[in-house]
Amino acid sequence: MDSDILNRWICFATASKAKIIDVNLWPKGNYVGPTKQVHHFPLEDRPFIQCLFLTNVSIKPHFDICGFTTLRSLRLHCIQIIGDLSGLLLNCSSLEDLEVIACLGVTDLSIPHQLHKLRNLLISNMRIQMVEFHVPNLSHFEYKGTAIPIMLHGCSRLQKATLNFHQTWLEEDNNKVRGHVFHGISSVSSVKVLHVHANICTNFPVWSSQVHTLITRLACMFLKLSHLTYEIIIFTRGPNSHSGLLQLSQYLAFAPQLETLELDMIYHVSVGRCWRGEGVSYRMRRHDHLKTVYMSGFRCYQAQVELLCGILEMGAVLEQVAIEPMVRLPYSGDLMNLGIPRNEICEWAHRTSERFGKAITVVERPPAQCCIPLLLVSG
Repeated sequence: MDSDILNRWICFATASKAKIIDVNLWPKGNYVGPTKQVHHFPLEDRPFIQCLFLTNVSIKPHFDICGFTTLRSLRLHCIQIIGDLSGLLLNCSSLEDLEVIACLGVTDLSIPHQLHKLRNLLISNMRIQMVEFHVPNLSHFEYKGTAIPIMLHGCSRLQKATLNFHQTWLEEDNNKVRGHVFHGISSVSSVKVLHVHANICTNFPVWSSQVHTLITRLACMFLKLSHLTYEIIIFTRGPNSHSGLLQLSQYLAFAPQLETLELDMIYHVSVGRCWRGEGVSYRMRRHDHLKTVYMSGFRCYQAQVELLCGILEMGAVLEQVAIEPMVRLPYSGDLMNLGIPRNEICEWAHRTSERFGKAITVVERPPAQCCIPLLLVSG
């Protein structure tokens, strides 16, 4: 009903040579995605726009679009795309920042031409099967969604990548999710700082016999990677029956320059308190540059103990090793302890420090940040 009024405002903004246009038609109340009837935003000649932010509208991009040569920042959030998005991007020769979030109308984000000036690329919650860009000067890439093929051609200057893979409940998909960043996204191999988030579900106590067969030949080496942060949420029947975490130790061998490793672990278990306490070192390659290791959610479960002992044994230049029994939940600021007494973890850390001759610090959160100890148990 208000389309004419909106169009007049958009025309007024264009006539006024506005450099920033932000159209946000997010409806009130509970909202999960684009509505059936949305306002159509006209993609006309707008030679003065430098930033265009659109939320919950529809657009009809095509190859004949012109007038976006000065556009530097484009954000599309919950957009119904009717047409070819590459037609719009083809005419954005100055584009530096691109965000595409929860849009409909495209099955692939495949842009055949080069975006020479693109520095930052964010793709989130898209129902697509493939991502392909030619971005020689990309410095920051962020992706949130399912594990799909991602090809970023020519991005030799990539500084930071953030990959957040959605949860899968199929056992055969869990292996794919864990290793997708190393197997399926070889184009990020030049990155210096890598942040990965993955959810894993397994109720099958067979990981110990399978973990040695999970690794296949990797597509590339992460020769420039110096800082790796890995957040993992594990849904399992019992924490000591899940050893898929050890797969990470094999991937570390393909980052020979790694200096800092941060590992945040959250276990959702269907049984009660499960304590291991001692364990053998998991066999891994020597790490000649790894200096700092930090693990949160560390409660001496079997895979955790084996992984850390392996790092202590093969870390030639380790300077700082810290474990934190508390864990920060991803959807709130709360800290949660899963029921293992801290004094037992401290005793284990002391024995292990003496065993390997390397200090282990047990991090203690200030009382103001702590909450009542709780075990996440389903059922």
